[in-house]
Amino acid sequence: MTQKETANSSIIQDTSGKYRWVYELPMLKSFFLLLEVWKVLGISAMAVYMLMFIINLIEGYDLETLRASVKMMLLVLAILIIISIPAYWIVTKANNGKYTVLFEMDDSGIDHIQIKSEKAKALEILTTFVGLKTKNRTTTAAGLLSASGGSLYSHFENIKTIKPKLNDHLIILKGSFFSNHVYVSDEDFDFVYQYIVEHCPDAKKG
Repeated sequence: MTQKETANSSIIQDTSGKYRWVYELPMLKSFFLLLEVWKVLGISAMAVYMLMFIINLIEGYDLETLRASVKMMLLVLAILIIISIPAYWIVTKANNGKYTVLFEMDDSGIDHIQIKSEKAKALEILTTFVGLKTKNRTTTAAGLLSASGGSLYSHFENIKTIKPKLNDHLIILKGSFFSNHVYVSDEDFDFVYQYIVEHCPDAKKG
């Protein structure tokens, strides 16, 4: 079994065996959030088009009408993509240029939780939450939940591909319908990667 032996580790393990760590990502140096938005927009547009295509076929519309529908869909998609660029900049400014995320990992899977606060505050919340401090523990746990900006949980049994990118401090977990980005510092990268690999024996590596 993989052991966490790094002296400079930023990962905290609680009494239940769950591992937690905080990672702070400069949003203007990594555009994965914007790319994820574009991916969702593209999938949504395709789903809408397929529905329209089926309806048009049923109602007997000609080929020219179908082509017009495609042009309209592409135009709307292009407008949404263009609008998303300044929107991403606004979100970046609102978050002080940084994306702070809390990761929780155990034998079942890993949770990617956005924290709407600076890293120092997130780390303070984290250490209190896992029991390294005892004062106001319940209040702090509630504060952590209220500070959450959304999460993405990956069950290890559903992961199809594990792609490590050491230079980017990133491990990409791909399932059938999702992609989760796990960020981890250099000193903990090998531990987290090996832990995930051991719990996803059927997943493709690399």
